[in-house]
Amino acid sequence: MFLKSNVDYLLGKHKTNPNELSEKHGIPQSTIFRIQNGLTENPRQSTLKAISDWSGVDVGDLLTKDLRLLDLIPNRISIDDWDSNTPLDDDEVEIPFFKDFSFACGSGSISEAIANETRKLRMSKATLRNLSITKDNAVAASAIGDSMNPTIKDGDTIHVDLGRKTIKDGKIFAICIGGLFYCKRLYNLPFGGVRIASDNSEEFPEIQLTAEQIIDQDFQIVGWVWQISSLERW
Repeated sequence: MFLKSNVDYLLGKHKTNPNELSEKHGIPQSTIFRIQNGLTENPRQSTLKAISDWSGVDVGDLLTKDLRLLDLIPNRISIDDWDSNTPLDDDEVEIPFFKDFSFACGSGSISEAIANETRKLRMSKATLRNLSITKDNAVAASAIGDSMNPTIKDGDTIHVDLGRKTIKDGKIFAICIGGLFYCKRLYNLPFGGVRIASDNSEEFPEIQLTAEQIIDQDFQIVGWVWQISSLERW
């Protein structure tokens, strides 16, 4: 049940305090107090409907979805045709989208490639903010190959945070080795080494690099893969 956190979130989103909510929408202050303090998750239907009418969020979503993560206001979403000339919504930013990121993996060329990439994806500011990812560190790219299958399939879209390059064991990172682009799970090894593992380990055995081999093979961590978007194919 997410009613407490959702009401707090919506009050902040709409820049409304509990007194205003009570006065303008007929919700008793005592009821709002109980909700905000986690004393009730099952208020009267009339209260839920009043909150729904005020916020534009379905009653079911108020109770079962974390709006802080989804930033979801269903009743206010309209689906329209849009293209690159369509203005951004207030909560949107554009991030670079690479159909093939391999070319950008040469030494010193990633930032230049990002600056010159014209293809864009739209992303919610709230999503980035909730994960502490800055707009300048957010990029997306198409995954190529089956080495991370079934987690990442060929053609999936991966979202990368360029600001997180410190290895956290078992997390998936976008990396470059010798100018080639991969997504792999990374693990720290003693003395500055790294273990590079594929989820499809039968076809793609893991690699271990010493600190010296990391330099020799031009191993670079591009960033942490924080989201994987898949589309089913017929």
